[in-house]
Amino acid sequence: MDINDRKKYDQQTNKGKEKIFDVRKNLCDFMFIHSFVDQDFVTKYKLFVAGKRMNYQKSVWEYYVKSRDAHSYRNMILDTLYHPPCITVDTKKNKGNTLYLNHHFEEKPLVKEFISNTMMGIEYLWGGPVQLETSEAIVMPSKKSAASFHQYYLGQPLDEADQPEIHWQRVVYTMFNQKLTKKILNA
Repeated sequence: MDINDRKKYDQQTNKGKEKIFDVRKNLCDFMFIHSFVDQDFVTKYKLFVAGKRMNYQKSVWEYYVKSRDAHSYRNMILDTLYHPPCITVDTKKNKGNTLYLNHHFEEKPLVKEFISNTMMGIEYLWGGPVQLETSEAIVMPSKKSAASFHQYYLGQPLDEADQPEIHWQRVVYTMFNQKLTKKILNA
């Protein structure tokens, strides 16, 4: 349904407020964004994704309109939402008393600082070894310059051309007797 069809849709029922609360009750943030943030919405409200780059001649950061595309705008919003990871028990890979967990990767890696203690707690509750399969990033610096490599690791924003290449690899963490090990599944 495009913006013109929506204008004709009003049936004068005065149930708009009811519909808004119905949408709020029945759709999670993710579904709401995917259902209602389309190109017509982004265009009508003049929304955009901003970029940041260094102007070396003036020695200042410049902000610019990076994209007016609905897909890019949705992704920007979705990246800011809290989204618990989807982790399931893989009964086919359970061996003996080992609990095998599979993180269904949605381009949001697990926070590495939490893996060890979380798995230690699960091992304690489970009463045996625990394995967790997940995806981790391999960051390759951009070919443009060594400066961009240092910018990336200092947490400074980069131009799109300076963005490092990211490859994903599957790994398995194993917690056994309160000791964590990691094995790379594919390189």
